[in-house]
Amino acid sequence: MRKRLVCICFVIVMVCMALYANQVTYDYDDIEYRYVKYILQVRDMTGPHDTTPVSGSLLVQNLNKVNKENLPGQVQDLYDGLYSYLNNTPSLYKSKTMMLDLDTFINPEIYLKAGDEANMQDWYYGYPDRLAFLSLDIDFAWSEYVYGKIELPYKIKLYDQWNDTFSQNIFKPNSGESYQRRMPFDAGISVGNSFINFYLGRGQLNMGNGFTGNMFVADNFQYQDFAKLSFYDDFFSYDLTYTHFDQEKAREEGEVNSLEEEMSFDGPHQSRITHSFTFDFSDKVTLSIREGAVLQTDNAIDLRMFNPFMFLHNWNGFSASAGYWANNILGLDLTAALGFGFRLNFQFVLDQFQLSNEKDSGSNAFPNAMGGLINLSHVMAIDKGFLENHVEFVYTSPYLYLNAIGEGNENQDFILGYYLGDGSYLSYSGYKYGPDSVALAIGGNYLTYDGKLDISYTLMYRVHGEHGIRYSSDQNQNPVSVSGNADFFRDFVLTGTLEHTLLASTAVKYQIIESLSVLTSLTYQYKINYNNKVGDWQNLQVAVGLSFNPMMFAGKR
Repeated sequence: MRKRLVCICFVIVMVCMALYANQVTYDYDDIEYRYVKYILQVRDMTGPHDTTPVSGSLLVQNLNKVNKENLPGQVQDLYDGLYSYLNNTPSLYKSKTMMLDLDTFINPEIYLKAGDEANMQDWYYGYPDRLAFLSLDIDFAWSEYVYGKIELPYKIKLYDQWNDTFSQNIFKPNSGESYQRRMPFDAGISVGNSFINFYLGRGQLNMGNGFTGNMFVADNFQYQDFAKLSFYDDFFSYDLTYTHFDQEKAREEGEVNSLEEEMSFDGPHQSRITHSFTFDFSDKVTLSIREGAVLQTDNAIDLRMFNPFMFLHNWNGFSASAGYWANNILGLDLTAALGFGFRLNFQFVLDQFQLSNEKDSGSNAFPNAMGGLINLSHVMAIDKGFLENHVEFVYTSPYLYLNAIGEGNENQDFILGYYLGDGSYLSYSGYKYGPDSVALAIGGNYLTYDGKLDISYTLMYRVHGEHGIRYSSDQNQNPVSVSGNADFFRDFVLTGTLEHTLLASTAVKYQIIESLSVLTSLTYQYKINYNNKVGDWQNLQVAVGLSFNPMMFAGKR
């Protein structure tokens, strides 16, 4: 099996070296990706590929679709600067064959709260959004065909398990812990050309254009271990992603989250495989069909994962008797540019998918869990920057992502939850707020053309049933059978005591000088039936931080 993997990687490298292209990778929330997205939306186009990370070469291809002469004057200047940057990223050292860049960051942040006590899920400015207190970032490229990155951060601990509060003082004893030991550093290598990209490493993975989250896969976590193979074309694109979960265990209440003794090359392996097929019918309409499953296998590379159509039949995971367990999921994304800067985005997912003739999986075959998301956004280019506003509605049924089938305390749900901080609380790599949820949000963003000012706001009303975010060890998230049929579950109305959340938040990032930025956010939340128990709750949260780059300040890059 290892020989097969080596051969596959070798073939990819040989094919990719056939053409010249920039393989520096960009995530969904990187400013370069956002600029390309806004430029295309202003020109009434659907935007760049939404399965990220993507290569700089792909962003350049998207810019090439735009007639620069039809852009407002200041946006033309941004277009030229962005085009130059993507084709010639700044670096500490560059030759004809090599590029090497080194960055250091110092990011002190303070988090304050007033009102009732806040647990981990109650913080709107969550763990993935928090910067490392100290960070050393190394980037390198070889002949523009290969790009690699290594990030060595030292993060401040999110949670104080002894006092059940958040650590707010960076000088508090034991408030900092090595990021490499608790959540290993981000690293990856990207190989490709103008139509192929292969990425292998640890980082953020995202599929979709949601604002409050995405249905299929979202970048809710600091990192995921994954491999991603992408083929790009003006009409059709394909993405294969393989995410390895290292037998992530369900933990007891208060148990410390540590990956020690869980990271292993030995089997069995628990992996999530997804296939995404994207059709760009025109610059104004894009359709993506996604499907995938979780596999339990003795081989890290299982040949079944390369078959893009194998997961659609009889793989809904109601039984573990076959010796391995797999739960499939099917997703549909539709994006349309409506004109005048408006864009409509729709997402739909079916979990535990089954066909009417699949009697082994339930005599009353019907999709047991589903979710939907729809948003309407508008972008306009004003005097000094882009102004974006949107409205979004989301629904997830009670058992979406939650099969709760496993052996011992292994978690084998499709969208596996990582555990954040030192608690046993579950978060989802699908929709951010999990199953059994309804959300209505209004939000927006103002981003200047020079990148110095970035302002955002969110107003949200959200309802959670008892199968939503897990707040306590005795909270039941397991499916309940219908009419005594142990193989069939159907429940589409929010369940139990409902938690209602009203949220208002705003955040500002301002670049004082090129090497120094200030970041601040203010969030107010009011909850009725807090944690699905009768009783009200409110909290005011403030985050303030600085980001300083000594290398840039010293003029070394």
